[in-house]
Amino acid sequence: MGSHRASDGRGTVADVVRDAIAGSVRRLHEHEHGVRRGGDPEDVHQARVAVRRLRSDLRTFEAFLDPAWTAPLRSELRWLAGELGPVRDAEVLHARLCDHAKLLPEGHREEAEAVVHRLVSERDAARAHLVGAMGSARYARLVAGLDDAARRPRFTARAADPARRALPSVVRRPWRRLRDDVAALGPAPTDEALHEVRIRAKRARYAAEAAAAALGARTRRFARALAALQDVLGEHQDAVVAGRWLASAAAGSPPAQAFAAGMLAEVEAQAARAARAAFPAAWRDVRRHRPASW
Repeated sequence: MGSHRASDGRGTVADVVRDAIAGSVRRLHEHEHGVRRGGDPEDVHQARVAVRRLRSDLRTFEAFLDPAWTAPLRSELRWLAGELGPVRDAEVLHARLCDHAKLLPEGHREEAEAVVHRLVSERDAARAHLVGAMGSARYARLVAGLDDAARRPRFTARAADPARRALPSVVRRPWRRLRDDVAALGPAPTDEALHEVRIRAKRARYAAEAAAAALGARTRRFARALAALQDVLGEHQDAVVAGRWLASAAAGSPPAQAFAAGMLAEVEAQAARAARAAFPAAWRDVRRHRPASW
């Protein structure tokens, strides 16, 4: 019942929320074995996305869900996100810096690669910790709880409201928080402020994507524009994180490696500047695609 009714405009909020939760739980299951096995970074990425969406949906639709039921789920999902995050972050940083090392003059590539190789041990240690966590009774209980959540979310009476009528205000809330944060940035925002805007953009995007089945094409276009904004700010954050890691790695390194790390850091600084330059246009596109009543 859920998928059809949520997509034809006749569904309730419960239909939309049920589909959103079930879709993310299904995504987690599809990549769970790959996360345990290792070898394909995409598995960790997709598992992390599933957990992030679940956390976002439980927050976005909290008015329609029993808080006594969602509170322990949100707490345990926060724990799992904390286990997945270090693995994914190390994988992204390693892949990024390996690619950027190829941009250096040939005489410095080997030294740069030696610096970047230190991330392998960080990633492997984080992966071992993650696999251990996934073998725990705590993880098994969480998965059982998620399976139950996908089958029968605990709704409040408001979840019976028609989705078309109830959901615009739900998506409008994270959008307005994002809008206010961007308005407060000023002409030279800090890296931390842009990172917070990225988090706001992600929450607004997830809310829009979950509601789009009921609200239609305009909301889907809005979600795509938010995704593009998130990509721009994600590139900025990745460059900032990479630059900070390189500064730390250069300290105490042999001179040739420290020099190569400095060259890589300049590549990252250029990438951060390019992302900052792309931000205004991405933001204008979001505003252009927002539903008029928002």
